[in-house]
This record gives sequence, C-alpha cells and structure tokens, in this order.
Amino acid sequence: MSSNISILLSTYNGSKYLKNQLDSLFAQTYKDFEILARDDGSSDDTVEILSSYNVKVLNTGENLGAKMSFAALLEYAVNNSASEYFMFCDQDDVWNTDKIEKTLAKMQEMEKEHGDIPLLVHTDLEVVDEGLHTLGSSFMAYQNLPAQKSTLNYLLMQNNITGCTVMINKSLAIKSLPMPKECMMHDGWVGLVASRFGKIGYVDEATIKYVQHSKNSLGAKKFDIGFVLKHIFKKYSISKNTMQAEAFLKQFEDELDKQTKKMLQDFITLEQKTFWQKRVVLWQHRLLKYGFLRNAGLFLKI
Repeated sequence: MSSNISILLSTYNGSKYLKNQLDSLFAQTYKDFEILARDDGSSDDTVEILSSYNVKVLNTGENLGAKMSFAALLEYAVNNSASEYFMFCDQDDVWNTDKIEKTLAKMQEMEKEHGDIPLLVHTDLEVVDEGLHTLGSSFMAYQNLPAQKSTLNYLLMQNNITGCTVMINKSLAIKSLPMPKECMMHDGWVGLVASRFGKIGYVDEATIKYVQHSKNSLGAKKFDIGFVLKHIFKKYSISKNTMQAEAFLKQFEDELDKQTKKMLQDFITLEQKTFWQKRVVLWQHRLLKYGFLRNAGLFLKI
C-alpha cells in the first residue's frame, strides 16, 4: 500500500532515544505515511529497535554522516515510493501528535496558492532536556532567529530551517537532488533550493520536542550574553558557506539570472578579496545574518 508521506529517519547509535521517537510517530493523528529508515553503521541495538516497528530499513552499514545519510534516504524515497511529500526525522526527538497534520495543512494551503512548484514547510520547536523538561517554548526565540526570513542571500549566511520540522513536496525533492557533499546540511540545502526556485512556508507553532543532549549533531544554542561573548573571541570562517554556494552555482548555473550568479560568484571568492572588498560585497548583496550583534561580529571578523 502506497503512502502519501515518506518520513525519512536517519539513525546512528540512537537506542537511548529511538523508542520515544518511534512511538511519537505512530501516535500521529494523520496516519497515511510510511517510515523509511537508514542506519549509519550503529554499534548498539538501534537496528534491532527499528526492526521491531513497522519501519522499512534500508540495508546498509556504510557510515555517511547525517547530511549524506538524509540525502541517500531522500534519493531512495523519490525513486522507490509513490509519496507526494517527504519529512526529515531525527532519532532523538519527540513529535507532537498533530505535527504531520498541521504541517500538511500548511503545505496544502501553499499548493492552492502557488501550484506545483518546489515547496517547503517548516515549524517552530520546543527545546527540551533529556527528561523532556522545557528549556525554551520557542526554538526561534531561544536562538533569536527570524522564522520567516527566507531569501537566498540570507540563507546562504544563516540557516533558520531545522530539518526535523521540515516537509517538502516532490517537486522540491527532485529539484534538490543530487545533494552535493559540499552542502552544509540537508535542511540548509533544500532551503536554498526552495528559496530560489519555489516557496518556503512557516508554521508559527512548536510541533516537536527538540531534545538537547551531549550527542546532538548540532543542537540549540541559547542566544544570550554568554553566546555573544563566546563568539566575539571565536575564530570566524565562512568557508563552508562559500563551498556550499559554489556547489549551488555549479548545480543550477544554467537556471540562474545574471544578478544571482554575480552574487554567488562574489560570495564564493570572498576570502580572496581585500579587507574592504569583503565588506562591500556583503553589504552590496545583503549577505547578512540576523540582528545587529551577529552582523557586527561578521563585519568585525570576516
């Protein structure tokens, strides 16, 4: 039986958290979905836990890392399922029971407005500790991020799309593949593609408990004075951002207008420019982060 939605679950040594996550998936109010899991070479009993649920597990023990594991899942799902939509799922969170229902409602609203173009929907998150106690009721507020800022130049500098909240339609899934190794993360890459070739929608509500623990791949960092002071003295590099931009230009060059190509080319060569040239390029193309403090740090240290 085909499903309307493929939930793409990447796992790695996640036995401590995985059952809670899987239970929350099967407790969803919306039921027309399948779960495709790819294990990234776990040495604990993660695969055994997956096998005890109604989950399709891709047979591979290769360790690709989180972003390329999700890329492999997305490519498999596009080529081997009849799903119209795809959702990324981390192993260590807990989904609210109406997460799929609310995200899909926003997606369908956007489809009515925009038609069959690449579409992405993401939501807010509740930041919690390992005991599921609230650390922040809004991830966006916790990190002082603008939820609905979705232009290409902004997303090149700062990703505000959290993968475990994301739903994309098939048009965006196809457009995003192949996902290059130079992308910073899978969520950031589909965000860039959607911002340039489609539309990004946001649900201003937490649909997931975003569990923070010592083994988070990225995690939430509270934006406060401690965060600011730490980053003032931290070595600053945008090499990963520029590598991702170069991959984006290479993959889509024939479909981009002159202005976008100029922005990407200037950004890609930023670190080769003089002190003042760097700052002119950032300002000219509005390659900026969110808020005065982040941009002050950027212009001070770039």
